[in-house]
Amino acid sequence: MFISVLARRLKPGKTYEDFVRAWYPDKGFGVPMRGPYLARSLQDEREIIAVGFVDLDSADDLMAGMGQVAAQESVRHERIDEIIESTELRGIYEVVEGFDFSTDESVARSRPPDLDPPT
Repeated sequence: MFISVLARRLKPGKTYEDFVRAWYPDKGFGVPMRGPYLARSLQDEREIIAVGFVDLDSADDLMAGMGQVAAQESVRHERIDEIIESTELRGIYEVVEGFDFSTDESVARSRPPDLDPPT
């Protein structure tokens, strides 16, 4: 599984709604994924991040999928460029491990075996 993360800053006077109109794709991506999820900074509403989880097994599969949507993504990114001032972070990361920190029990259950519990 891979995670796509983009952090962008809106141009002055542009809104979250302006961004969504430009950002929303014309067609599906054709790969299994969850999201993307959009989030706006609590400190600065001009900062927006997009996070998507791509359910593919290999980097080769990911690259093939990206190649299939390259043309439509080019058009979409032209629209986005009219709304954003900058892209602060753009990356695709391979998921190495997942944890659950929601409860004491889930923390204990997902603790790596070579990590000693606190005393």
